[in-house]
Amino acid sequence: MVPRKLELTNFLSYRETAVLSFAGIHLACISGANGAGKSSILDAITWTLFGRSRSRSDDDLVNRLAAVRGEPAEVRFTFSLEDSLYRVQRQKSVGKSGVLELQISDAANSWKTLSENKIRETQAEIEKLLRMNYDTFTNASFLLQGKADEFTTRTANQRKEILAELLGVNEWEIYREKAAEARKINEGQSIFLAQRVEKIDEELAEEPDRERALQQAQSRREEIAKKLALQEKLLSQMRQTATAVDQQELQVAGLKKSVERIRISLERTRQTFNEREEERAAHQVIIAEAPVIEARYSAWQAAAAEAQEWQEKANEYNRLLQQKRPFDLTIAQEKSRLEQQQKQLQELEQQVTAALTQRLELQKKISEHESRLQEVNLSLQKLRQVQEDYHQAREALQRTHGERRLLEQELNQLQTLKRQIERLEIEKVQVIKNKKAADQRSHELASELDQVAQNNKLYVEFKAELDSINNQQPLLRKEMNKLIDRIERLKASDQGGECPLCGQTLTEKHRHDVIRDLEEDGKQHGDVWRANSARITQLQKELPELEKSFVQITSLERERKAQEQRLAQAEAKLIEIDDRVKHWNKADKIRLQELENQWADDAEIRIQNNHVTELKERLQPMKELQEEQQQMQTRLTEDNTRLKAIERLISDWDSQGQKQLKIVRQQLSDNDYAREAREALADLQCQLDDIGYDAEAHQVARETQKTLAQAEDRLQQLRRAQAAAKPLEDTLADLKGRIQEQEHEFADQSAQLQFGMSQLETLKAGIVDLQETEDLVFQLREEEISANRIVGAAEQRLAVLGNLRSQREQIKKEKSATALRIQRLKLLEKSCGRSGVQALLIEQALPEIEERANDLLDRLTGGDMSIYFETQRKLKTRDALSETLDIRIIDKDGERPYNNYSGGEQFRVNFAIRIALSQLLAQRAGARLRTLIIDEGFGSQDPQGRQRLIEAINSVSQEFSCILVITHIDELRDAFPTRIEVTKTLEGSDITLS
Repeated sequence: MVPRKLELTNFLSYRETAVLSFAGIHLACISGANGAGKSSILDAITWTLFGRSRSRSDDDLVNRLAAVRGEPAEVRFTFSLEDSLYRVQRQKSVGKSGVLELQISDAANSWKTLSENKIRETQAEIEKLLRMNYDTFTNASFLLQGKADEFTTRTANQRKEILAELLGVNEWEIYREKAAEARKINEGQSIFLAQRVEKIDEELAEEPDRERALQQAQSRREEIAKKLALQEKLLSQMRQTATAVDQQELQVAGLKKSVERIRISLERTRQTFNEREEERAAHQVIIAEAPVIEARYSAWQAAAAEAQEWQEKANEYNRLLQQKRPFDLTIAQEKSRLEQQQKQLQELEQQVTAALTQRLELQKKISEHESRLQEVNLSLQKLRQVQEDYHQAREALQRTHGERRLLEQELNQLQTLKRQIERLEIEKVQVIKNKKAADQRSHELASELDQVAQNNKLYVEFKAELDSINNQQPLLRKEMNKLIDRIERLKASDQGGECPLCGQTLTEKHRHDVIRDLEEDGKQHGDVWRANSARITQLQKELPELEKSFVQITSLERERKAQEQRLAQAEAKLIEIDDRVKHWNKADKIRLQELENQWADDAEIRIQNNHVTELKERLQPMKELQEEQQQMQTRLTEDNTRLKAIERLISDWDSQGQKQLKIVRQQLSDNDYAREAREALADLQCQLDDIGYDAEAHQVARETQKTLAQAEDRLQQLRRAQAAAKPLEDTLADLKGRIQEQEHEFADQSAQLQFGMSQLETLKAGIVDLQETEDLVFQLREEEISANRIVGAAEQRLAVLGNLRSQREQIKKEKSATALRIQRLKLLEKSCGRSGVQALLIEQALPEIEERANDLLDRLTGGDMSIYFETQRKLKTRDALSETLDIRIIDKDGERPYNNYSGGEQFRVNFAIRIALSQLLAQRAGARLRTLIIDEGFGSQDPQGRQRLIEAINSVSQEFSCILVITHIDELRDAFPTRIEVTKTLEGSDITLS
């Protein structure tokens, strides 16, 4: 991953959008005052990629002013990865959830989204793309402020996890999990198979019981069949009698329905007869009022005709009123328009009077402004020549300053080189001393390792002998137990019977000879077993003593390697020192003297400074004159514009306004407006007078009509009553006859019903309880079905035992195969675990990390310090080894704990290890990082240490595409080819490149 562009908006101290382009940046220094926002650049990168920073809460990342205004913090980070360009954009508002976008640039240079539905899923995609999380990222490529010791101070297990993540060995954890999952499945299958065999054995043991159960079930089935045949015969006879009873009940039920139907019909006919008699009485009452009803109807017709006549006049009257309203509105609008026009013209008359006075005042001011403007223009013309001379002099001074800066930069570099040469000459003495010490210690370690190798060889031989004896002892014990068993069996056998061992006739002599032979074999086996036991005891005492002698072989090997490396580094350092001193004396020393002489001569730049200062003082009034010139021009423009407007106002009033005001006043005085509307109104008023509409008479007619409104309905009722009188008389006579017929039929059907019910009682008296017999037959049939089912089940349970025997053999074979698979999967699970292949891969990578870290430490400390990793540690509680990942530090005084070193020394160790990790990651095939960022750390170093850190950074710069170093120490800024300057103003932090 190589950064391309970083854009920050409302993020921490960055208010307005700040853009940092990494184009062309390989090695750069990020500098600025404390609190300017240098480390915020790194926070922006980690927050955008991983949603994590030094702040505890994402709300704290939002700029305070932006948070008050409700604006979100936003960071966009663009980076290249394996020939593709990606952009990650993250937003956060205070108190709200954030927004995360992952995009990729396509062939058309447009952005295509790769974001998922949820932030958590998108974050997972980013980490999958980079192949690392926040912890791995900061441990591998970010030396964050205050966290340079992030890897060194971690626990051994945490260091292993970080290395596993960096080296990609976590892929083996996936294989281990798959093997464990497969093992658990097979273990479950094995348990299932064992349970299945157990169940089959239980079923096979039930075979005698199942045979007895089948016989009992068959006997029970025959007994039930006999009882059922007897009861079914009795039930057939009872059902014939029951059929006759059912038929008689159907006949009685039919008669009951017929009697009920006739009774209901009779009641309905009687009810209809009564209703028709009531209708006839009501009609006769209405017919008796016929003269009164007809008289009121005639009065209603006369009132309705009068009301209709008045309504027609009212309609015409209202129509004319509607036609009159538009003309009234036209007259009112025209009068309002003339009054408004009169008011506007009067106001204009007042404005013209005031404008005559303003015109004289403006003419005087314009004359004064023109005079002053001529004076200012003349003065500015003289100063512009002075300004041109000032620019030329300042450009010459800047060129001289540029030449002096280049001279100063080269001079500083040579002076720094001079101090380095002086330090190298002092360092050379110490390097020679270290070389001798390393050579002597290497010879001592070689002798110690030879002795350990001999002990190791002896330990392997003893261990193999112990394993062989341990494997032999159970076999001997088993053989001895067999011999004892045979002897006991022979002693317990009767004479004259069959020998329990060979099958021959057992005689006393045969018994004695065989027992004697068996006892001799047992004694030989016992002697071997006791000799083995004694040897096991001896070996168990000697092996721990031998093991103690080579427990330290790893640390000795590492120390020898470290001393050899220390020796080689010292030799290389001596050659390097001699070469650099030789080159200094030959060329750089002479050049330094020349530059010091040139730097001391500053006469020319002092003359140029004085000349520029003099010209600058002469130009001081120019700014005030320019401002006055601009003000005079603005005032002249404004005054001329106002004068033209006044002249135009007066001219328009003299030509048009006065005449128009006089005409409007005359029209309003004489009501001389809207003549056509006034004439139309007069004509419509004449038509209204001709209609002769009287609203009161119209109202009286409507009231009379309303009072007689019921007359028409009453007349209709009279006509209906007269029409219905004759049909009702005929209907009543017909209903009376139907009532007599239905009463006769009802009496006849009731008599038949009484006779049928008496016959039914006679039939029921001669029948027993049929339901009880049917229930008994049903019960017996159910018992027969159940007995058949029990017999079938018993037969099936007996037949299935044969299949179970064959299944049992097959399951046993499958169980053996499963057990073999479980053993293999356990071995595979252990091999893929952290103590297997993963530990092996880490072990293989550690020497490379050690070599790189010690190479850097050699440059940083002049060969005084080195480190090595210890992967095994002896346990305190028992005599054994445990896996670990400890960091051992050695200097000229020997090995000391990490906390016993100074802050500067600790930083060098941390820096060397972290750079080694980053180099390793950058060269691994699965690595996705080509960036190294160092945040501070120089403050803990002395000047010599700082210079060595810079040299170390330069030495590894070719292994990374981009290296960024953050510092606030001024003397270090010029040591980097590119500087990213961070400044803080009232508007927020800003970024500039230089």
